[in-house]
Amino acid sequence: MLSFTSVAGSVQILDPKVSFQAVHRIGKHIVASGTNGGIYQSTDNGQIWSKITGPENSLGLQFRDIQLLSSGGLTVMSAGEGDNSRIYRTDDGKNWQLQIAGTRTTTFYDCMHFINEQQGWLYGDSDEDGLFILATVDGGSHWQRQSTTLAAQAGEGGFASSGTCLNKGQDNNIYIGTGNADTPRVLIQNGQNWQSLDTPFPGGEAAGVFSVQQAEQWLYIFGGSLKEQQNPAQAQRYNLETKQWNALPKVPLKSAIYGSELVGKGNNIKVMIANPEGVALWQKESKSWTMLSTNNIWSLACDDKLGCVGVGKDGLVESFTFR
Repeated sequence: MLSFTSVAGSVQILDPKVSFQAVHRIGKHIVASGTNGGIYQSTDNGQIWSKITGPENSLGLQFRDIQLLSSGGLTVMSAGEGDNSRIYRTDDGKNWQLQIAGTRTTTFYDCMHFINEQQGWLYGDSDEDGLFILATVDGGSHWQRQSTTLAAQAGEGGFASSGTCLNKGQDNNIYIGTGNADTPRVLIQNGQNWQSLDTPFPGGEAAGVFSVQQAEQWLYIFGGSLKEQQNPAQAQRYNLETKQWNALPKVPLKSAIYGSELVGKGNNIKVMIANPEGVALWQKESKSWTMLSTNNIWSLACDDKLGCVGVGKDGLVESFTFR
């Protein structure tokens, strides 16, 4: 059975002026992004990092989501009000194209996910037209707002804290976690239809689902409330077959979980979560979580064979290896 350890020398400070908010990987190639337009990459599983020159005039942006493409291209999403919400793409690591930007003062991008080179999804805070869900089928050159029969709740949006409030499940469905509303929920796209799944999480301002993952028959959701700093963060899983919620053990992190990852398969699946208080691990059917780190980590990226990388405050990068 796999277990994790944070080994000596596994913590690096890449740039104290950049607080990382998202990380993504394909094998040994890892990319991370965050405040002050910061974008970094490693091609050797996180041992050595180098800075990527970002888009022109992007130093004031917060790149809160990032994704490598199988071709070697790179897409980054900035979050902010109005046209500070943007998506850029580069195919050579040097030349960037602005693909889309917010056109209203109410625009705020939360997270994106590319299924492949051409198909991608984007989620943002709701506006006067309702739920803000966009999709592209040409690699991001054009984005189309998605029509659903679901009404947006008052104030409903998402959390741009790790790039994982929108994810593709192992079942190929699209899952989006929402918050800032009376009832935090998960929006599910199955083929051409959208469904809404209410969650047990407490609602209200700055509360809800921050991160979603799906594997086998389980949908995992993570979050909490940024206003309830002394309360435990929230973690639940939903059985897609029996339609029942199951609470995971009490989380050793307070307030809200920012980022999450699933590692392994079948009975050996493991759940990793992170927030400013650290990183914790839950192994299937365990009665409690194991703390792996107390560093301020916002986002995680794992490879079943190579281990995991967490990124966070003040340029911090931490590696977790299997043993």
